[in-house]
Amino acid sequence: MDIAVILATDYSNINILCFTEHWLSDVQLQVLNINGFKLVNNFSRSHSASGGSGIFVRNITETKDVNSLRKLGKERIFEISAIELSTKNTILACIYRSPESDFYTFLHTLELLISKVSSKGKNLILCSDLNMNFLQQNNKLVDLQNLLAMNNLTNLVQFPTRISN
Repeated sequence: MDIAVILATDYSNINILCFTEHWLSDVQLQVLNINGFKLVNNFSRSHSASGGSGIFVRNITETKDVNSLRKLGKERIFEISAIELSTKNTILACIYRSPESDFYTFLHTLELLISKVSSKGKNLILCSDLNMNFLQQNNKLVDLQNLLAMNNLTNLVQFPTRISN
């Protein structure tokens, strides 16, 4: 979703904003002002344009940094931002996967993320743009769905968010 759309929307009851494909550098994100929110974690590309992920939280929301998960980040494959919601025993991860990336490298990294979060006894919420067609069954989709199901994660978006060739 375009940041300008969010800024023009009434978001008075929203505490967390997750963005993928923000296309901004670290410096640009640091100076981006969304009234009442602060940037708490982000991934920006350093070797190519586009992509990225970022999490903004309302100033009153308690979070902890989980920089240990930043090591999982790989440009164009697994562009991760993550925070721990202090009062919920939950880690929120915002992930972008480029459509040209190696899917199985992505899937392996997602499995590592799930394992790291689980080993800490935390719940996991994923917000992501995986660039996958969930309406067309194929081996990659089945492998992703199996990984999610084995870890009690449910895909909530059951409709196309973009239609293209």
